[in-house]
Amino acid sequence: MTFLHAWAIRAFLEVAEHRSAAGDPRAEADVVKYRAELARITEVADAELWDGDWWVRGYTRDGVKVGSAENTQGKIFLEHQAWPVIAGITSQERGERSMDSVRELLGSEYGNHLNWPAFTEVDDTVGFVTRVYPGIKENAAIFSHPNAWPIIAEAMLGRGDEAVEFYDAILPYNQNDNIEVRGAEPYAYVQFLYGRDHEWFGKAQNPWLTGTAGWMYTAATKYVLGVRLALDGLVVDPSIPKAWDGFEVRREWRGAVYEIEVRNPDHVSKGVVSVTVDGVDHPADRPVPVQPEGAEVKVVVTLG
Repeated sequence: MTFLHAWAIRAFLEVAEHRSAAGDPRAEADVVKYRAELARITEVADAELWDGDWWVRGYTRDGVKVGSAENTQGKIFLEHQAWPVIAGITSQERGERSMDSVRELLGSEYGNHLNWPAFTEVDDTVGFVTRVYPGIKENAAIFSHPNAWPIIAEAMLGRGDEAVEFYDAILPYNQNDNIEVRGAEPYAYVQFLYGRDHEWFGKAQNPWLTGTAGWMYTAATKYVLGVRLALDGLVVDPSIPKAWDGFEVRREWRGAVYEIEVRNPDHVSKGVVSVTVDGVDHPADRPVPVQPEGAEVKVVVTLG
């Protein structure tokens, strides 16, 4: 919740700063207040929640760390590694270290586990998760919904290869020929897959009962392909595998159509070096302007 709080403040500030620039005195006061609050949260999170190679989940009411290298069970939790990056309150170095820890400790051929190692002893100071059978649901299963967040985090860090690696691991399509293990439709996300601490490792459970598809759509389109909305235009800022030559996207927004072509001649993951709109140069660090209703424009973005 701390990281989500920081993310929400940053989203609020985007609007407040826009209003402040337009001369709204109430927005000016909000900008001062919430910039200070965001700085405070960042400082506290750095001091209290960074564990050396990843972020802790938190503390029990008795002051015992949960999700720390100090623990014998539940050393690391998935959700807490991505959100400091998404919230923009950590450094590139710490972001990469936490994502590397996810890959090393939580990763698998079926997606990232929710936590590790699984709890095998009941501990009511930690809570309900310790009463769940190892490898099922909250206790070290591969929960589909939060698997989208490391994809977004890796894309924001500029590591497109790693982002798509995470995306591919849990993609149902890639289990099309593995029905003997999966046991569920290969065209729908499931709530969870049994984790490696369970004898049914990789078996899918509760198809359709999840918000995963919407989050994966967000991760793939807004952060890997990098086409997302801003207050003053359309952002095109991809984070893709280096092997990709590029891609094309048709984006309809506010009654206009943006035919977007991304070129990757230098085979990088991230970094926009030039933008043209209908053949006219546009600043590479600025969103593509909102087009009149009914317009159709060609946007060419070059990475390098």
